[in-house]
Amino acid sequence: MQTILIVGATSSIAQACMHEWAQTGQVQRFICIARNPEKLALFTQDFSIRYPKICIDNHSIAFDNLALLRLTMEQCFAQKIDQALLAQGMMFQDERAINLDELTTMINVNMTSTATLLSEIYKYMHLQGTGKIGVIGSVAGDRGRNANYLYGASKAFIATYAEGLQHRAALERSAVTVSLIKPGPTQSEMTKHLIAQGKKLAKVEDVAQQIVNGMQRGKSTIYAPKIWRIIMLIIRHLPFFIFKKINI
Repeated sequence: MQTILIVGATSSIAQACMHEWAQTGQVQRFICIARNPEKLALFTQDFSIRYPKICIDNHSIAFDNLALLRLTMEQCFAQKIDQALLAQGMMFQDERAINLDELTTMINVNMTSTATLLSEIYKYMHLQGTGKIGVIGSVAGDRGRNANYLYGASKAFIATYAEGLQHRAALERSAVTVSLIKPGPTQSEMTKHLIAQGKKLAKVEDVAQQIVNGMQRGKSTIYAPKIWRIIMLIIRHLPFFIFKKINI
């Protein structure tokens, strides 16, 4: 029976993954970390009713408190953790209108806390000799676009960091796997403005299923839905003189 750590547990994708894992019947405990204690408690109370045999530990932490994040990881890894999913993140509908404080918060949530947690989780899993790590990036990190290049830049950082950690694990011959997860636009709280515009987005349950399966197999990169691997391959290789004329 597994213990799974979820960071950013109020994320729609993270919660869908928890349901996916719970339905396997192989999970004994979830350790959930989020910024908003009220939203976290509402979700985990309902989750506990649905899956009464699974224990849940809640931790509410500000993601800019790196010392507390490290201390919490030390406490969590007093027991073996089999898998960890990092799903914290934030974005803004209009990036041109954000102020310095909002930009700093996004950097702390999307980049600084993610790098800190990846480093700590890998360290403890390497010491215990096993573990699977999944970190949610985005297809937005594959190429800078006018619509969301600040958010995209933060996700490009995650992609580079995860790739470096994968390289480190390979050189250390570690049994720990690191999966970079790149969802396309998905039905969630973060994308409700796109849903309101009538955009067709992937179902969060389908994305979660691909994440859980991909992590289990130790895949280095998980595009979800899979079609985004092809879409982003095309977008990445468009010559800039063509790319700059397209409003995507």
